Amino acid sequence: MAATPSQMRRLSDPPAPLLAVLSNDLLADILIRLPTLADLGRASTVCVAFRRVISDHSFLGRLRALHPLPLLGIMSISFIPAEPPHPCATLARAITPAAAVDFWCSFVPSRDRWDYIDFRDGRVFLAAVPEGRGVRPCDFNPRTLIREFAACDPLHHRYIMLPTIPEYLTALVNQPEIVRFSPFLAPSDEDVGGTSFRVICLVQCQTNLVLFIFSSIGGSWHAAEFDVWRALAAESSNPAPGFLPDLNRPDYAHGCFCWVMDWSHQLLVLDMGTMEFSAVDIPQINPLHRRGIAEAGGGKFGTYTLHFNMEYEYALLYTTLQNDGKGTTSLESEAFIPLPSDYRYIITGVAGGYLLLQGIPENLHSFSTSERPNIDFFSLNLKTFQIEWFCQTQNMIISAPLYVGFPPSLSAPTI
Repeated sequence: MAATPSQMRRLSDPPAPLLAVLSNDLLADILIRLPTLADLGRASTVCVAFRRVISDHSFLGRLRALHPLPLLGIMSISFIPAEPPHPCATLARAITPAAAVDFWCSFVPSRDRWDYIDFRDGRVFLAAVPEGRGVRPCDFNPRTLIREFAACDPLHHRYIMLPTIPEYLTALVNQPEIVRFSPFLAPSDEDVGGTSFRVICLVQCQTNLVLFIFSSIGGSWHAAEFDVWRALAAESSNPAPGFLPDLNRPDYAHGCFCWVMDWSHQLLVLDMGTMEFSAVDIPQINPLHRRGIAEAGGGKFGTYTLHFNMEYEYALLYTTLQNDGKGTTSLESEAFIPLPSDYRYIITGVAGGYLLLQGIPENLHSFSTSERPNIDFFSLNLKTFQIEWFCQTQNMIISAPLYVGFPPSLSAPTI
């Protein structure tokens, strides 16, 4: 039987677009199979449907399980991206002025009254400038107890003001005894891409530690007090006479913040699950050598220690430490990783599966100011131990957060 004209029209109609018949779940299952983050970044620009699926919080959680967050750059006076041929350079290239990323959060009202404190999980952390502080950096007093903070999303220009730390909590601290007040961001309470976060304010006093802790889920502060210093000094074979040194910026590994205390050859470890402190023994080194702490397999801590000889030839000593559950560790393995010659090194930080090193040319001071060579940065891949050139700057960077995260096209709001 011959087809009627209406049947012929139906047979000749083009098929429905493929995207119209694919559910978001099925589309996510297809997109998650793209081999690289750069491929996903390009896919997110193809159409609204791809962008909606890729930027969903649940998809980003799956993505992180397959692809560790890349180290994209250094948050110094300006953003310093990874440069080719580093494997992170392609993604770092997406962070341009055209992407409207405002790392310095100029969208926050009265921005000049806020200090830049920390960066983690796509959030910038700001603290109120203490009253009476001068305009020079040297006017900063690390013993000042600050009570006002803001959390910002520099990619999506969002921010929230945290509630002020209540006076009944700050009363736990005798302010003249404060050695250092250190506020910083903690990892999110939920998977990457979520909007929950935590803040830790570590108050180091002469005889104890106090934590002020904020969770965006509950929206309030609480405090915990720890008398750890005397115990640490009693257990240490080499306590510092008469004083306890400032705690430096912590590294994060296996759900714990870790502070290196070379004077006692220990790590001070804060377990973010139990919010309890413990001490872990570490091998003794020359106090001039620097360490970085990172995750190793099997729940172990991996330590990376800078070593140099009389000729200032540098190498990294890698060790893994297994905690026996009683505050001591056993040395599981160790290896020396050679570093490019003709540099003096500083460990900048550990983030995104990399340890970042600042390479200062040996002959830096023999040049005039106008002729000095640039500073090179090198990354150590913590899985392969491969050393790669990362970027170059004109000046040394004393202290700066590292930018770890997905580029704007793969990022959902974090506030």
